[in-house]
Amino acid sequence: MNPLCILLVATILSFSSLSFAQVTPPADTGAARESSTQRRVGEPASLVFWNRPIIVFRGYNEEVSPAERAVRAAARIADIPADAGGWNVVANETSVGQYSGAIVTVNGQLAFGIMMEDLDRESGETLRAAMDKATAQLRSALEARSRQRRLPELARGIGLSILTASLLLLGLWLVTRTGRRVLAGMQANIERLEKTDAPAAGRAALGGFDLRPVAYSINCGLTKLAIWLVAGALIYAWLTFAMLQFPYSQPWGQQLGAFLINLFRMLGTGLVRAIPGVFTVFVIFQLTRIVARVVDSIFSKVERGELVLSWIHRDTARATRQLVMVLIWIFALTVAYPYIPGSSTDAFKGISVFVGLMASLGSAGFVNQLMSGLVVIYSRALRTGEFVRVGDDTGTVTDVGMLSTKILTRKREEITIPNAVLVATKTINYSRQAADAGLTVGTTVTIGYDAPWRQVHAMLLSAAEQTAGVRKDPPPRVWQKALSDFYVEYELVINLDHPEERVPILSELHMHIQDAFNEQGVQIMSPHFEGQPNQKVFVPKSQWFPKPVAISTGQHGADREGGKLERGNSR
Repeated sequence: MNPLCILLVATILSFSSLSFAQVTPPADTGAARESSTQRRVGEPASLVFWNRPIIVFRGYNEEVSPAERAVRAAARIADIPADAGGWNVVANETSVGQYSGAIVTVNGQLAFGIMMEDLDRESGETLRAAMDKATAQLRSALEARSRQRRLPELARGIGLSILTASLLLLGLWLVTRTGRRVLAGMQANIERLEKTDAPAAGRAALGGFDLRPVAYSINCGLTKLAIWLVAGALIYAWLTFAMLQFPYSQPWGQQLGAFLINLFRMLGTGLVRAIPGVFTVFVIFQLTRIVARVVDSIFSKVERGELVLSWIHRDTARATRQLVMVLIWIFALTVAYPYIPGSSTDAFKGISVFVGLMASLGSAGFVNQLMSGLVVIYSRALRTGEFVRVGDDTGTVTDVGMLSTKILTRKREEITIPNAVLVATKTINYSRQAADAGLTVGTTVTIGYDAPWRQVHAMLLSAAEQTAGVRKDPPPRVWQKALSDFYVEYELVINLDHPEERVPILSELHMHIQDAFNEQGVQIMSPHFEGQPNQKVFVPKSQWFPKPVAISTGQHGADREGGKLERGNSR
């Protein structure tokens, strides 16, 4: 930020605004002239001399419009010598023909005339009051023109302006330097916090999001705004002071000063009037804050299991707490809205409508995700810590939010699934029914008919016993699911304590199955015959109990006594 650039731009804008603020005589048209001649009153035109308003002309003088009268009067006043010793400004009442009013002279020279039609009827202005005001204003303008030509006064104004301009540049330099140091300190602080891993080292989070970048952006914006405001205030004060030093620009300086005073007066008055409303809003939000804390405490205890309520489930306590908190604050905002300063203005209402429209147009997808999240939460389909399968993804649920659900796979991959997708996808929960008996898992092998089924049962159960993580109660069991054309389909069913370890446990189980079949010389591949073998493919009774099948009753098979089959643990 260059102080010289700020000073130059502000000076140009200020002089431009003041120049445009001058009253410009309206253009005279034939229709307006004819109408005004008939009514004897036209469009008001101000007589301005040396940046000072003298009087407002409203009436026609014969065919001369108020605007032409103002131009002619200004020319006559300008022709009055500026080096006169004194200014004898006199206004005398007179009547000329059908016109009546007053004649204003300066040192005996005609300046302008005041007609009865020039008086402001709405304010009840009298001719005497108009004469006194016009003479005073004209005398002040002539004295200002005279003082402007005095070299000591001109030199004094230039010197004070240069001195205050130097102080202005120093002030702008100090402001910009201080602002840069503050911004540099904020940047260094945010970089230091980003390098630290401790959450307590100044990190602010909301809903899992790091708010430090947002807070840094807001602070930077507020700091830059404060710099510009202070710089603008210094430039404004200098312009006001500098213009007051010269008689020609004194009206401009007075306008700047009056504008600033009126602005502060308006802000102060508005602030005082807003105090009752602000106090009411403060009380409403404090009461709402107390109620919100009580509600949050109740639902937090339900979520942690410290409090049991019949009308709310522990799994839905978090979502219910968030919904109730939102409703409480919306109700508080509705009650406090009429007391917010400026809420009844058209600008405030327009902004509210615009924000509501933008929120409506841009929240269609958000509302869809939000409603899907409510379905997921209140259906209690998923719970944090459960092992689930959603579509092709399998993992542990780490978070069930209002908009999405997060799953952590065994490869340490975090998968975010939008709730709208989750609602429309088949979900398998491995943990929900595994609390007592554990997770039930099955693996299938197909073995040819030449392998005794009792031996296959025994080998499968032996492999299950050697696998870590398989529950003993209920014990593993084997089912013969189908007698197909080429093989028998066996299913080994086991129970696990930890569903998230399903894949590594099954992997170990498969290794033990392969080892068991290899040790006993049993072919694990299913034979597909293209032609009928010469010999019958069957298992003779003498080979029904090969190792490791136990011959005793009730051990991995059936009793051979009397050829009677009894079900044992191989069931």
